[in-house]
Amino acid sequence: MLLKYKYKLKPQKSQTVIIANWLELARKQYNYRLAERLNWFEATRTPVNACPLNVSVVPVERIYQNIPEFRIQARDGRKKDGNGNPVTKKGDRHPNIINGYVVWETVQLADLVQTKKLFPEYKSMHSQVLQDVIQRVQTTMDNFTKPDKNGKTSGRPKFKGKHYYNSFSYPQLSNTNIVKNANGRYCINLPKIGLVPFVYNRAIPGGFKVKTGTVIREADGWYISLTIEDKTVPIEVAEIQPTLENSKGIDLGLFYYAVTSDGEFINVPKFFRKSEHRLSRLQVRLAKKQKHSKAWKVLKGKIAKLHQLIARQRLDWQFKLAYHLFSDCQVIFLEELQIASLVRRCKAKLGNNGQFLPNGQSAKSGLNKSLQDAAFGKFVQVLEYVAWKLGKRIIKVDPKGTSQHCWECLSKVPKSLSERWHSCPKCGQELDRDYNSALLIQKIGLLSTQREDITSVKTAVRASLAEESRVVA
Repeated sequence: MLLKYKYKLKPQKSQTVIIANWLELARKQYNYRLAERLNWFEATRTPVNACPLNVSVVPVERIYQNIPEFRIQARDGRKKDGNGNPVTKKGDRHPNIINGYVVWETVQLADLVQTKKLFPEYKSMHSQVLQDVIQRVQTTMDNFTKPDKNGKTSGRPKFKGKHYYNSFSYPQLSNTNIVKNANGRYCINLPKIGLVPFVYNRAIPGGFKVKTGTVIREADGWYISLTIEDKTVPIEVAEIQPTLENSKGIDLGLFYYAVTSDGEFINVPKFFRKSEHRLSRLQVRLAKKQKHSKAWKVLKGKIAKLHQLIARQRLDWQFKLAYHLFSDCQVIFLEELQIASLVRRCKAKLGNNGQFLPNGQSAKSGLNKSLQDAAFGKFVQVLEYVAWKLGKRIIKVDPKGTSQHCWECLSKVPKSLSERWHSCPKCGQELDRDYNSALLIQKIGLLSTQREDITSVKTAVRASLAEESRVVA
């Protein structure tokens, strides 16, 4: 099992200077190595409309320029075979080009020696911290060039500005790095930086070993995130059979943040909206200051801390709500919301004369701000984590039709977004529309776990009509 524990660092002034300097050097190295990869990537690509059938437009000499064909191993490898001998030995030749593709991670790792000769300031950095920068570039390019399980790739990698590269990692730390200094204060021993005091507010659980550490810059100072592991603890997913008694359905929305199938209505906290006026005043003051002046930097720090406060308030509230919702049930049914689709801009409308017509984007922008303030995607992640931690279960259902059908008879009752009351003409159900949706989500979730042919409201309605026709026949 892998866990992450985050602690606040309290470095001395000299240590703060070293950490900030390392972070800037890591950022520059990241941008340089990414530029190498992107330049080679673009140089070896040919436009589709200019691609010949028998030869490459790009000369081979240009494709493999300044890239050695082989790499000579400088020392014995750490991995051992069954007899205790190293798997790879000093002097072994390893190809840098395999099937026409450059093994860029290996090439750039080997080039770090030359980097330290040309730029002596990199000698002050720990070697593994510098190597981790190369691995980050490799991960970024893999996400760009290789599709995931859904067949999608990320966008073209971007170069990192000073405010967008905020961490560096030690790939190998251990429990022995957490020590007490001469004054009895807890410190973490970071190689080439020294003993850095930190707030050890949560002890490492017994049996867990520290694997890696990531130093992170945030608005209110420096933090370290420790990855800890205990291989003896299995990662188990609770297999609880949901029933009407041990489960509840939840409908998420902006009129009420959450409405449960047992009749609980939870109001929207609106953390960003409540701090929006204060934030706007700070931004107005910032716009009047000279850029990069001392007063400008002070205001930038205040704005960043306010954003951090809003995010922390929201996350703390979501965790408390998640534990509250699981306090009296074992299974929660939830809509599988597509957040990216919910906050998408309205499509443009064109008139006969080619001019743009009003498309309601102004009102949609306000709705999008409220959706992002509610942070439903983050809340679902929190619910999943709390469910795993408590040994309980989250089941997602198809959201289509959950607000337009009656939970009792499954008949369709069309409603606009402004209509907040559900009134079914067929069975006579009269209740709040969000409460009706929560009951329907629970009903569909229970049916989907009991019958394979029911996966959504649509299939449930179809099955209900089939059963009615059989009864009539």
